[in-house]
Amino acid sequence: MTVEPIGWVTLIVGLLGLYLERSFMVYAFFASTLLGAAAALIVYDLGGTTIQPAHLLLGFLSIKLISSRDIREGALRSINFGQPGFWLLLTVVYGAITAYLLPRFFFGETMTFIVRMRGESSAMPLVPSTSNLTQSVYFIGDFIAFVVVSGFGSSASGQKTLARAALGCVILNLFFVAADLITYFTNTTDIMQYIRNSTYSNLSDAELVGFKRIVGSFVEASSFGYWTLGYFAFSLTLWLNGIARQLTLSLSFLSLIALLFSTSTTAYVGLFGFLVCQYVATGFQLFRSARPQVASFVLAFPFITGLIVVLITLNDATAAYFGNILDTIVFNKLSTSSGIERSTWNSQAMVNFADTFGFGVGNGSLRTSSFPIAVLASLGIIGTVFYGLFLAKIWFDRNRPADPAFIAIQTAARAACLGWLIGVTVSGSFVDLGLPFFAFAALACASLPASRTVLAPLRTDHGINFLR
Repeated sequence: MTVEPIGWVTLIVGLLGLYLERSFMVYAFFASTLLGAAAALIVYDLGGTTIQPAHLLLGFLSIKLISSRDIREGALRSINFGQPGFWLLLTVVYGAITAYLLPRFFFGETMTFIVRMRGESSAMPLVPSTSNLTQSVYFIGDFIAFVVVSGFGSSASGQKTLARAALGCVILNLFFVAADLITYFTNTTDIMQYIRNSTYSNLSDAELVGFKRIVGSFVEASSFGYWTLGYFAFSLTLWLNGIARQLTLSLSFLSLIALLFSTSTTAYVGLFGFLVCQYVATGFQLFRSARPQVASFVLAFPFITGLIVVLITLNDATAAYFGNILDTIVFNKLSTSSGIERSTWNSQAMVNFADTFGFGVGNGSLRTSSFPIAVLASLGIIGTVFYGLFLAKIWFDRNRPADPAFIAIQTAARAACLGWLIGVTVSGSFVDLGLPFFAFAALACASLPASRTVLAPLRTDHGINFLR
């Protein structure tokens, strides 16, 4: 095992956080989730497995927060029967059991596309592998992050810190976009190598149809597009709900531009799906909300979209150029070697589900290109039910917090999770949705103890003081 330079920085930040205010550790953890291309530690005994800064800081975060009695009590409440954390706990425990037992029980009974580098796509007989261990550890880390962050959000001060940390992720992501573009066009990309040192394939210098594919702090445009989709959804929903309107409108616009220039299929398909859902939901709000930004979105969105399409089609050269982009990235994607490979993963995963009589092959035993298929083929029917109940609770189990601004912020956190869920349905390989998803899910589900909940009237100018 080796400790990388970014790993030493992470260790120093973690140790400092143990002696500073809890909010410092929360900010550091949320910020570290953006370092998707970084490796704090590389474990060569496990095939070059990387431990990212966020997972390393998660340990320090847990130690710091759980030392508080109030946070411990809030964390325990989040896993009470019927709470979202309860169903996530069942999913994680069941996933760990399947990772150990099912590859042994169905040893050699079915062919799977094992979890390796993308270029290695040949099917292999089902056998236990190190990925069963690593994917289980990642999933356990997701659960710990959800519970700890939920416990921290069980106080008014904790809720404010979480709101600021989540908004900070949107801002920091755009900062990495600027750094990615500036270093690329000035031939100084070596500066970014300190946060692009993981053992994953790094596609930070790729171009497509004349565009530099934006990757930010991630390894490829697809990963960047996936995570930026959630941050765009978060900032846009904050704006629609009247939270710091000028700031969140600027952040959502810049995030949208970054998504469009990422040239990522995941970003484009996910963005379309999210905007349709958001437009429908906002349309219903129009009948009961007087906020001008709601009316502006509902009325202006189709007009602006139609105007852009008309302006593009008026110029033959421009229309041909954008048509080529859509053909390359979206419409002809399935006919490319990558699209054919991913379709094969999904079809074989469904064969694995049938071959194991609905029990699945175990967490970490296969690779797919769609999150629902990955869950069904890995965890089987039982695990899918547990996971589905957890995800449903994020949107349908509403614990109304004390501050009306936080209601809007939780709505935005749910929108971010929805964006990520749509994106991962298009291109998700594993059952792990990533630490940011579970951190934002915890923000969406955080609630004060019943004895401390005092409802206040909702005002259209709320939110600015809350974020200070």
